[in-house]
Amino acid sequence: MKRILRIKTLLPYLAVVLAVNHNAFAQVFVFPKFLNFDEVMFGQTVSRSLVISNQGDTTIVVNDINLSHSYFQVSDTSFFIDPNDSQIVVVTFSPQEQGVADGTVSIFVNVPPDTTLEVDLTGWSPIDLNNELLRNEFSMPISFNLQKSREFLLHLQVSSETIWSIPGSESAVLTIYIDSTDGSQNQDIVLFKGDEFFIYKVSLGRIDSGSHSIAVYFNGDKSTLGAHYIYLEKCYIIPVPLSDQNYDIYRFSPVLYGRNLISDDESNHTDTPLLLWHEVEYDGVNKWIVYSMIWSNEDGGTSSIDLMSRWGRTTDIEWIYRVKVDPGGNVLQEYFQGPGHSTSIFQGNRINDHPVLKTVTINNMVSDEGVSNYKFFLSPERGKHEIHSREILMDEDPWTYEIMALEMIAEGKYESPADPFSLAVSDARNYLYLEFNTQMVGSGLRLTFATKLGNEAYWYYSDHDYSSVAAVNAAGWRRSTIELPPETALEDLDSLKIMGSASGSFSITFEELSKVFLLDEDFTLLESPLLFAETFVLNESNNSIQFAFDELTSVAGEEVVYKPKIFLLSQNYPNPFNSITNIQYQLPASSEVLLTIYNIRGHEVLHLVENEQPAGYHQITWKAPNVASGMYFYRIQAGKFVQTRKMILLR
Repeated sequence: MKRILRIKTLLPYLAVVLAVNHNAFAQVFVFPKFLNFDEVMFGQTVSRSLVISNQGDTTIVVNDINLSHSYFQVSDTSFFIDPNDSQIVVVTFSPQEQGVADGTVSIFVNVPPDTTLEVDLTGWSPIDLNNELLRNEFSMPISFNLQKSREFLLHLQVSSETIWSIPGSESAVLTIYIDSTDGSQNQDIVLFKGDEFFIYKVSLGRIDSGSHSIAVYFNGDKSTLGAHYIYLEKCYIIPVPLSDQNYDIYRFSPVLYGRNLISDDESNHTDTPLLLWHEVEYDGVNKWIVYSMIWSNEDGGTSSIDLMSRWGRTTDIEWIYRVKVDPGGNVLQEYFQGPGHSTSIFQGNRINDHPVLKTVTINNMVSDEGVSNYKFFLSPERGKHEIHSREILMDEDPWTYEIMALEMIAEGKYESPADPFSLAVSDARNYLYLEFNTQMVGSGLRLTFATKLGNEAYWYYSDHDYSSVAAVNAAGWRRSTIELPPETALEDLDSLKIMGSASGSFSITFEELSKVFLLDEDFTLLESPLLFAETFVLNESNNSIQFAFDELTSVAGEEVVYKPKIFLLSQNYPNPFNSITNIQYQLPASSEVLLTIYNIRGHEVLHLVENEQPAGYHQITWKAPNVASGMYFYRIQAGKFVQTRKMILLR
């Protein structure tokens, strides 16, 4: 008898093809490749399902399933699986103490020769700290044991009595030590949110298997003089699943030393890194991962009035590092953004796979050389997925507007009392924020905005009606702001004017006005519900257009219906499902739609949709009472748009 063993790793499942003889074979699929239980409270139990599927034509035997960690348990350990059938195995996670747990499900398939499939397990429970620290005090070490080497994140819920807007009392600084005080992965956390219990999100980098400890130190030498105590509430040690398709995002995220151009301690009160995020772009089979940072302020490069007019903020937002990775996780190319917004090849040091950078200019450009007293290793878990400007990240974390405003107050950059007709900037809560998308052709371009309030006859301008103030001058998704009198409300807005100009002939195609909002006293976004999505062109013969706000927003309390901006096929829900699931998709234009279900072998099961449908949001329900358990694919084709997703039918 001829026996051949061939093992494949296929996203998002594991497959084993076992050729028993010339006429029979067993093809085993295990889905998913990892079980991530996320946060589970101490004393609770959470279950996840594994699907083991036999797509061959001979019966297979699973003769044992082992788990490498006692906090995980499995429902079945041995069974037969007939051809074209599946078995669901339930894995439960029940943490017996606070902290992190990881492990492996090992599935032993008894087809000669014996074969083992492994599924990665991760889960964690919040750790209650409830510890007050004075300057230069350590917390009690947090001990944990790991079975596999992997990337980790740390979320730390903490407060201090500091106030970011008061010079000399802006922040306390924590130093995180992993195993020792001289470890390469130690880092600093600047507590810019003061007495609010805030969750600071950082990376820990790769931590190898074995026993480890984390200590939190209230670093008096790095804190401002007004910082006297901190209170540690909770922490979350979060493992990244090794088989996660996004693992490389965490593996290559950068370490950043703080700026020390003005003083050795400037990073604890100005231009402090607030938020790191990633974007992924595919270049054939390879992918680019781009990491960008939001700093609390921009001390140089662009004036505050120009920042508000051209960018809609006084934070600084820059990409800092980008890396091209092949499917095997090998680095093909890597760059950083150096002084003068130059793109330079990265040739610096690494901590494991993490590149080490340093902020080296007053406007937060970086270098692959140098160190400083402050070392930041922010979590890259936030991703920019929507089609919006970069500032959408601030909208999703509006506390960034608060820190932006408080730093401007601390540095005396806000005028008081506020005067919307002067060139000085005022509190961030006095502005109308606009997001839009354009295409531009011409030289010396300026795109500006103005608004009029219902009880006034005059206009307020994004550039204050001064050509010396910078204006939006480039195409794409951008932001701008218009300074208004304090305490202006959305219902006060009467009209909006959009104006274009250039040094010669020009064309500005205004494709969309996607967001209009104010900030309330607590820096919460107060958004105007928009209906405006038409295209118009500004040029030298038609250089402005004006709208009444009641043309842009809902009236009389009517429900606002948004037209989709892009084609999109959403993940079905529920998923996994038992007999019935819902599939949603959106069409920005009327399209001929074909929505098809396929089985795991690529055979067509049925057409769910096969007709022309109007623009809008659509949903269809698939009822599958007589369909076998297993993995299925659903594929939409709408004009030239094609997208495929996976779903699991469990019975």
